[in-house]
Amino acid sequence: MIKISISTTKQSSVSVFPLLDGAALTTSGESIKSDSAVANFLAAGEHQGKFGAMRSVYLADERALFIGAGETEKLTLHKLRTLAAKVAQKLNKNSVEQADIYLSELEVSDASLADKVQAMAEGLWLGLYTFDTYQTKEKEAKTELAAIHIIVDGDATQAEQALAAAKAIASGTIFARDLGNEPGNVCTPEYLGDQAAALSHPKLKTTVMDKAAIEKAGFTALLAVNQGSDIEPRFIVMEYNGANNNNAPIALVGKGLTFDAGGISIKPAGQMDEMKFDMCGSAAVLGIFKAVIEMDLPINLLGVIPSTENLLGGSAYKPGDIVTTYKGLTIEVLNTDAEGRVILSDALAYAAEQKPAEIIDFATLTGACVIALGGQATGLMGTSDDIKKSLVQSGQKTHDRVWEMPMFDEYQEQIDSKIADIKNTGGREAGTITAACFLSRFVDGIPWAHLDIAGTAWNMKGTDISPVGGATGAGVRLVMDYLRNKA
Repeated sequence: MIKISISTTKQSSVSVFPLLDGAALTTSGESIKSDSAVANFLAAGEHQGKFGAMRSVYLADERALFIGAGETEKLTLHKLRTLAAKVAQKLNKNSVEQADIYLSELEVSDASLADKVQAMAEGLWLGLYTFDTYQTKEKEAKTELAAIHIIVDGDATQAEQALAAAKAIASGTIFARDLGNEPGNVCTPEYLGDQAAALSHPKLKTTVMDKAAIEKAGFTALLAVNQGSDIEPRFIVMEYNGANNNNAPIALVGKGLTFDAGGISIKPAGQMDEMKFDMCGSAAVLGIFKAVIEMDLPINLLGVIPSTENLLGGSAYKPGDIVTTYKGLTIEVLNTDAEGRVILSDALAYAAEQKPAEIIDFATLTGACVIALGGQATGLMGTSDDIKKSLVQSGQKTHDRVWEMPMFDEYQEQIDSKIADIKNTGGREAGTITAACFLSRFVDGIPWAHLDIAGTAWNMKGTDISPVGGATGAGVRLVMDYLRNKA
């Protein structure tokens, strides 16, 4: 991660100035307006402040990069985050080693200086994200961007605090992206367990159960899905006691399907490679824990991750099988590709057994959610209006957006089974909702929210500001804002 600092004075010979719609300058830009090169650029009216447009102007003793910010009244924190990402990418491409940026001068409705600095810093770090671990071609030697100085006017204390928060959140998001982007032959359940165990903090206790421990604990639904794979499952439990009190924790549960071929109900070959991303729910939980640890957030958390592959094999579970869960409820398996809810049943029941204050789960659960919401928003369902309302607000602030879907009682009828307690699919109609209804049977009345990130976990169109594509880290920024408000 590049070094980003806060300063109240000029630090570099390269400066980035915002240009508003109509070629209007902010305070810093006005200070160099009289320079003939700047005057000629403004007179030419080449981009007139169009959002994202960039142009370098060379002055006598410095280089100025103007970036269009568009119309002031339409400027949001996410647009500011996006501008910062574009700036970082441009500077890095042009071999600029360090630069000052004056984007904090932009006015964003209802946003403080701290809000703006956090959004900018997140954009700078996330905009430079790469995943090239497996590329063996030697890179062309060039100067890379090493440092950015965010120039602010006045007291820098709040800006420094916002920068620290942004660094932790970006670090957690990058961790989640890296986990999601790893191939399935690397990111196995064992690998996920090792990554969880490697998160070290005096207030964090992590338990990674192997297959023998899972069998002993009775996580039978997880074991059923694992039957078709030669690679052992893992059940990961993380306990973070940051509040130093006896308050019940907030439980975060993440689906950890490290590769999903669909089992006997095999998926089509096209784009099956993307099923390495089926563990992005667990990646979000791990990313959040990393960010919380780096911030030393004063809150109590419980993390639960069930992890396995879902493959075909002589021992694989089959359509028509009856599976008994950790809670004791029985599942009639109609489709082995509806496996995420099956393993989450054990994880949610275990989490509920620990008596948390609330539960939030993350899962790439249904293709139906992608059809409904595309890549612009995560599907939100649950039993707690308070949690859902707060998540909506955090989504609007972070642009890691959610959209609520109904869970009327009538939907529950679609998953009632005639020969078991519940079916693992309610059919094509309202597939996202009936999947959530399935999960609701295992939370035992604990306030609960479900985030279906199937459309947002990779190649997300609304939030992803990395040029790389792939895993987005969806859910990390969203829930970190939610947890910070709680703390």
